[in-house]
Amino acid sequence: MAKKMSCPFCGTQVQYAIENSPDWYRDPSLPVYRIDCHDKCRQYWLEAISDPHPQIDPAILAFLDSLNDQQRTFVSESTRHACDNGILIVYNKNILQYLVTDWHYVKASVMLYKLNNVSFQISGIGFDVANMLFFLNTEDARFTLRLHRAETSIYEIRSKIYWLQALWNKERIKTLSPVPGRDGEIIQSISPNDLSLRYATVYDWIPGETLHGLSAAEKTPELIRNLGTMVGRMHHVSENLELPHWFTRPRYNTDWITAKIKEALGNDHTDASAEERTKLSSLLSRFSQFITEHGEERNVFGLIHSDLEPHNIIISDGQPCPIDVMQFGFGYYLSDILTLSRHFSEDEQTIFFQGYQEIRALPTNYRQQLALFEELHML
Repeated sequence: MAKKMSCPFCGTQVQYAIENSPDWYRDPSLPVYRIDCHDKCRQYWLEAISDPHPQIDPAILAFLDSLNDQQRTFVSESTRHACDNGILIVYNKNILQYLVTDWHYVKASVMLYKLNNVSFQISGIGFDVANMLFFLNTEDARFTLRLHRAETSIYEIRSKIYWLQALWNKERIKTLSPVPGRDGEIIQSISPNDLSLRYATVYDWIPGETLHGLSAAEKTPELIRNLGTMVGRMHHVSENLELPHWFTRPRYNTDWITAKIKEALGNDHTDASAEERTKLSSLLSRFSQFITEHGEERNVFGLIHSDLEPHNIIISDGQPCPIDVMQFGFGYYLSDILTLSRHFSEDEQTIFFQGYQEIRALPTNYRQQLALFEELHML
């Protein structure tokens, strides 16, 4: 039976229940407090202890007591935005510390840009406290701020920006446009309160709706064709782009893919049937044949988005704009094509491929090759 208490984040009177943590959490046997703060924080869980009786972990409460009003509001709003985007959170002290630490970084970051009266909030699209995306709001404009992981090298970030700028300069593909700081530099380094050095980048806001958020009626044949030409233009840039010596991005190459297949084969899963192992062996053989025929030549292998899902494409003024290029690197162009086209109907795929081939040719057996990459995608 639900009971009432003050929300530890916002102070509102809320209902709570003591229960086992959700099945998807790291330890479903842990007791948790489920907080139902519908008006402000939505719903979240706090780790609890059971000795001498179930109660919220005192370490959590002590940490929350140390926060000021701005920080508490940030935690509350971050929780709400995450919930509104379908992300469920079980908080422990460490996660709360990470979140508030990010607050310190972002507060210091916005001071490095020519932005006045800035408020910020977590995007709510993801909840990776080590690699967070924030929305910045001023009186007359919006921006996004990426707070990069502590271990991210400046060359990785420079490489991402180099590619984004090439997409616009060479093919007029509208995507994330970096905003320089007060010192003219695009990449800002921050270490507030003697915290470790991290990098931040700010980008102009792209108005519109994600492809994922469009209705079926809004996904017109013209839009599907434009998506195909957009991907073709992206790959055309990648195929011909000269890269500076410092350029560095992950390689989703032959060795990387082969290792994934062999790892799946090597796992001694009790529920993996002989038939499933035979399929994996066949997949390895067919991929090896693909590599023998194509290797990593520039017409098949180059810089790809690597996460070209519908939620990572903004439709702005009718034009598709790729965003969230955190995973971009060197890979097979077919991987990008498959990632997006698998969300379309057969008729839509035909239109998409026609649009792509207005820019770049596809092999005559591209359907069979995409089927191969579909199997690889499922690993």
